[in-house]
Amino acid sequence: MQKRKLTRQQKIFVASHGLKPENWYIAKETDEYYQLVSKLGVRRLLWKDKQ
Repeated sequence: MQKRKLTRQQKIFVASHGLKPENWYIAKETDEYYQLVSKLGVRRLLWKDKQ
């Protein structure tokens, strides 16, 4: 699995969910969610809002 750094818009999205963007990487991105991995190995799913 390749961890990728967050883009500017992704950083804003992650920060809006109460997380510090500098501590998270993108593990997987789909149309519905981001799968994030922290520097400590914790995994989170952040669902994208459909508008």
